[in-house]
Amino acid sequence: MSDAQSVEPSANAALSDAALIAAAQAARRHAYAPYSKFSVGAVAQTRSGRFYAGCNIENASFGLTVCAERVALFKALSEGEREFQAVVIATDAATPTPPCGACRQALWEFCGDIRILSVARQGAVAEWSLAALLPAAFDDDHLAARRGEGPSAPMPAPSSGAPA
Repeated sequence: MSDAQSVEPSANAALSDAALIAAAQAARRHAYAPYSKFSVGAVAQTRSGRFYAGCNIENASFGLTVCAERVALFKALSEGEREFQAVVIATDAATPTPPCGACRQALWEFCGDIRILSVARQGAVAEWSLAALLPAAFDDDHLAARRGEGPSAPMPAPSSGAPA
């Protein structure tokens, strides 16, 4: 798979984890990360098997920086995709890196509890469910409860660290 092919949406529904990881690694090479020096590539895979790649794009005004996971997700959404099954992340870190909090929230909004794979520069891979990375996620159920349209799941009691 060449770099040009790996960052374009693919209609191949039978892509293996290895192919998705390779696509995320190829996308990472397009990252613009002059400030953090932390290059990231990501692939959002739809339920139909199609995938969309993205990379992180930094800005001197740090708040305008966009993570690779959101670039990939937003590319897919802008093409009409609405059902996802996995996000694959490739970084140049020594260990697999999960998505940041902002990405977790964006992924939850559009994907729900999907599979997250992360690969480090030397090939170590970690896997999580998005629910494990974002427990007690905020979503439209909480807004519906506020409007009186239905109950929201109770929040767990905060832990004070002291014995009960």
